[in-house]
Amino acid sequence: MTPPKLRKGDKDNFATLKRAFLNGDVALVSAIRKSDQTPVALICAMSKDGETLNPTPLAVMIEGNPYKLFDDPTVAYARFWAQLCQ
Repeated sequence: MTPPKLRKGDKDNFATLKRAFLNGDVALVSAIRKSDQTPVALICAMSKDGETLNPTPLAVMIEGNPYKLFDDPTVAYARFWAQLCQ
């Protein structure tokens, strides 16, 4: 099964995340997922409003072993991952 094309919102969030990393404006933040009250780690772009730091969540860290959770992208999804890097 081939994964679907990446959505525009996902590509936009990834571009924002890349800019945040390049600018050093990124943080790993602990949070509670609303849907099930589970603790998660978020990758956030950080912005500053005066003296206030504002995290913008852009990604959730994978919970568990990614090699057990996902098919090997280097074999089954090479085209999909190449698209991600564009």
